Amino acid sequence: MKRNVILTILLMVSLLNPVRAEPETAVSTVKTTEKQWTLADCLEYGIAMHPQAKIAASTVASNKARLLQTRSEHDPQVSLRASWQRSKSELPARPSSDNTSESLAVSKTLYDSGQRELSEKAAREALAAAQARYESTLTDVAANIKNAFFKAQQAQALLQVRLETLAGYERHLEKVEGFVEVGSRPPFDITRAQVDVANARVDLISARSQLKVALANLSRAIGLETTINIAGFAHIDLPTIDPNSKKQLLQEALQRPEIRSAEFQRNAADYGVREARKSLSPSLSASADYRWSGNVSPQDQQWGMGVSMSWPVFDGSLTRARIDSAKSQLDSSAATLENLRLSVTAELENSLTGVSDAVERYEATSYLVQQASESLHLAEARYYAGLSSPIEITDARVEYARARGSQVVSYFDGLIAWSELDRVLGRLPAELRNIETAAESSDGSSEQ
Repeated sequence: MKRNVILTILLMVSLLNPVRAEPETAVSTVKTTEKQWTLADCLEYGIAMHPQAKIAASTVASNKARLLQTRSEHDPQVSLRASWQRSKSELPARPSSDNTSESLAVSKTLYDSGQRELSEKAAREALAAAQARYESTLTDVAANIKNAFFKAQQAQALLQVRLETLAGYERHLEKVEGFVEVGSRPPFDITRAQVDVANARVDLISARSQLKVALANLSRAIGLETTINIAGFAHIDLPTIDPNSKKQLLQEALQRPEIRSAEFQRNAADYGVREARKSLSPSLSASADYRWSGNVSPQDQQWGMGVSMSWPVFDGSLTRARIDSAKSQLDSSAATLENLRLSVTAELENSLTGVSDAVERYEATSYLVQQASESLHLAEARYYAGLSSPIEITDARVEYARARGSQVVSYFDGLIAWSELDRVLGRLPAELRNIETAAESSDGSSEQ
């Protein structure tokens, strides 16, 4: 119930979307340029409208239809036939005649050595695999959106750092111009300060370009054709990982939708092998029919019923080939499952390392920012007191800007690392889990 509510809603939206695709696209194209998108907005839109989610939803619908088809193959079959024929002779003594016939037939397979049951089980496992792949697709799409959103916020924060750096250089240039005007500093200091301002503007242009690229990548991750604007970010403390929870996290990762899909696919292949082995087994069916025919009224009426048995004794190497093909598919599914488990173990280890590394780097860069800020204040005080050269204050400001940039990068790297950890564990982002909780609360109120 916990995970299925949001997935069911998203699946229904994805399946119904093609009917209304054109009007919604036109509306969304207008709205995207008017609002500031939050992370929750991007996730809600992306998992409902992204092409990958639609493809996965269509695969689920296709497997549902295949399961229904498998169940219907052995249900009673009813057919109604009617025909009319006019005959005309070239001899005048033989007039034209009309001949009509109608029939109603019913047939039912009584016994097929269990082939129907195995075929239905295989189709059911294939459907479960498709549903798990749909969940995995949503997890991947959500993780990609979240990563792209954090990278856009990272570029936004770096742009803010460049703006602050440029503002600092411009304030310094104004002070230097005042010092040169009164003769306490040589004109060279103005030139040096102007070069610093020009370099800061170049860095600002680069930061703006990087933000545009990040926003374009975010739009692509969401599934939009137009660029968007994102809301500002609120700073949160990076969480840490409990060293004793690694075993529990591994167990959770081994139950992620991608692994479950491979398990269902292996089970479907196993049922396929069993069904192939029964290809030469006998089958029993029953049929009944009622017919009306003739060219005069009342028509001749006939009925019949019977039971037939079919037992394919020899079909060359067809059955042997089907069995070998099914076994190969089973071996491939089993190997795929084993490979996925090995990959998940390695991915979890790398993800945990990435989270720990990002947290440590953020703590180290925060200390560097503090030290660089103090060094910049000291350099400015020494310069304004006439005790240092402009090179010293330039170096101090460059180090401070570099430390600020490293702090921003390491902070958002930590957020991205946590997002990757959610993907490895097969979790939907917390923003979507909040939507799920709200949907469950709404369902509970309706039931009451």
